[in-house]
Amino acid sequence: MGTSLFRAGIAEALGVFMLTFIGGSAICMNAFMKLPGIGGPTDGFGVLGIALAHGFALMLAVYMFASRSGAHINPAVTIGLFLIGKVKANQMLTYVFMQLVGAVIGGLGVLAMFTMFKDNAPYLGHLSYNADSLSMVKAIGIEAMLTFVLMLTVLMTAVDSSKSARQMFGFCIGMAVFLGIMIGDKYTGAAMNPARYFGTAAVSGRLDQLLVYFIGPIVGAVIAAFVYKFFLEEKNAVAAAESHI
Repeated sequence: MGTSLFRAGIAEALGVFMLTFIGGSAICMNAFMKLPGIGGPTDGFGVLGIALAHGFALMLAVYMFASRSGAHINPAVTIGLFLIGKVKANQMLTYVFMQLVGAVIGGLGVLAMFTMFKDNAPYLGHLSYNADSLSMVKAIGIEAMLTFVLMLTVLMTAVDSSKSARQMFGFCIGMAVFLGIMIGDKYTGAAMNPARYFGTAAVSGRLDQLLVYFIGPIVGAVIAAFVYKFFLEEKNAVAAAESHI
């Protein structure tokens, strides 16, 4: 592994660490504020606060690490970009591995702050769906649709050579996550990111729904990537786009 690729991998790990740690901690703090003696059932900042925490965490991470790694901060994004030729195989493998490592470290950070929630809801900010009211296929579909929107936002604001939204790409990507959580939280938690799911799930020992949160986001990201490649990409300036995410 070259030094530059290693540095990029570290940037990816740190970006996912931020997303997982801040996002998981926000979920736990929301639950903590509702505990007897701390607050009450109506306290906490709810879905809006959780969505804002995830959105701002991702926005900050994207702006911080875009110049080092392209700031994928999501295995689904990395795999989608690989399949349309925007990243090489060794880069894809390095990024995905480091993203998962960063996610687990983020989960451990949540555990350090909210140990009480490891074996009790919300399980370190663990994302899940209710299998009694939502089928596995529908859960995968929801994650795929939400990730499709996120991936298309990444492609059109950070990758596309037109540069029309290049200065606002971090805000746009964070906003896509914010909106995804606002509409998908009560269904699947709106992970839109296999690493975000994996970090808190692995540390809390709740990996039973892993297939949903890996398949759904990856399918959504790959579909968005090919829609972009065949219908939206600026064909006359592909090389310029490849220097970014």
